[in-house]
Amino acid sequence: MRYHDYHLKKYEVSDRGETIAFHLVYGYPEEETDDSHIKFSSVALYNFSHTTSAIITDIEEIEISDIMQEYGNEITEWNRMYGVRFWKDNLQNYSLRLQSEGYKAWRIVSAIGFYGFVIAKTLGNA
Repeated sequence: MRYHDYHLKKYEVSDRGETIAFHLVYGYPEEETDDSHIKFSSVALYNFSHTTSAIITDIEEIEISDIMQEYGNEITEWNRMYGVRFWKDNLQNYSLRLQSEGYKAWRIVSAIGFYGFVIAKTLGNA
């Protein structure tokens, strides 16, 4: 899986939000252009901000509890406003359900602005 210093060309959300594919390109002057495609499957929740001109530096697997701590207020509000997949009654039970069903969390960061996370069952090459 190649992503470090790759530009985010685009990302696609499909299968009613259960699949997210990142289309990345490594293209710098005087170097060969390389494409990389990364797919998150069985997605429960994701959030991305500042996607324009992103150069991905890291896709790090982290604990679901870290996401809940960082985004707990937002996730609770997203559930109130839109409904969050697998939410039952509160943030703590939501976190426990995701963990018990085998979900994992990834934090995605970039050199320029982009930041986000994905909670899904698998991550691999598309």
